[in-house]
Amino acid sequence: MTQILVTLNEDVAAHTVRKAIELLRGVASTVVFQNKGNTDKKTLRQQKRVKESLERAFDELERAKRGEHTLMSEEEFMEQLKAEGLA
Repeated sequence: MTQILVTLNEDVAAHTVRKAIELLRGVASTVVFQNKGNTDKKTLRQQKRVKESLERAFDELERAKRGEHTLMSEEEFMEQLKAEGLA
């Protein structure tokens, strides 16, 4: 499945664009997300932390695929979390 992200100006009626996209052949579904322009600092910090964590995990997987690194087992991961007081 391929996804396309479309960003609209606020003055464009999202429902008309959505209906037009739904008429295209091969479109399985459409979803409208409202961007709240006033995101607080705590949410921005959390989003940044999640992004960085996912990037590190992706890099680790890529290194493992190339044979540069071995991944932890589930048991090792849980032991590490317990040692850090997170589990």
